[in-house]
Amino acid sequence: MRVRADAGGVAYFVSFQQAAKDFAELSQTKLTMPVLVIGGEKSLGEVLAQQMKLVAPNVSVVVLKDTGHWVMEERPKETMDALVKFL
Repeated sequence: MRVRADAGGVAYFVSFQQAAKDFAELSQTKLTMPVLVIGGEKSLGEVLAQQMKLVAPNVSVVVLKDTGHWVMEERPKETMDALVKFL
C-alpha cells in the first residue's frame, strides 16, 4: 500500500467532525478553575476569549494590541506580565 506524504495532514481535517462531537460533549462540564486567555488582536484574541467563556465561568482575558498569532515572540514582556499577574 502506498501512503501519501501528506496523509497525516489530511487525517487532521478528516477528524474535524469527530472532534466537534467530542468538544460539544466535553463542553457540558464547565471548568472550575480560573482560566487565562492571552491572544493577539490580529489573530482571534477576542474570539478565543468568547469561546473560553462558553466553558469556564472565571476567565481573565488579555488581548495584546498589534499582535498576531505568536504572542510570546511578538510581545514577550506583555505576555509574561499577563502570566505573572494571573498567577
